[in-house]
Amino acid sequence: MGIFVALAVGYVIGARVGSRDLDQVTESLKALAASDEFADVVGAVRSHLGHTLRELAGVLDGGGDATVAEPVDLVDRVKLLVGRD
Repeated sequence: MGIFVALAVGYVIGARVGSRDLDQVTESLKALAASDEFADVVGAVRSHLGHTLRELAGVLDGGGDATVAEPVDLVDRVKLLVGRD
């Protein structure tokens, strides 16, 4: 995915052709962002990030195991850890 973004940015920056080709690249990127597959990737990344942050919060709390039976508000936990109310 990062390769495609890098190629698109490189093409836009280094483009020396007419605006028609640039418009085609822009339309292709918009179509990619609107695709179901891209939405699935974004959802998977968000889920993975959420699980990673929960595990990190568990480690920071000293429990080591972040598997909790009930959902935990991560924002409140971070505020508690940094000392903000």
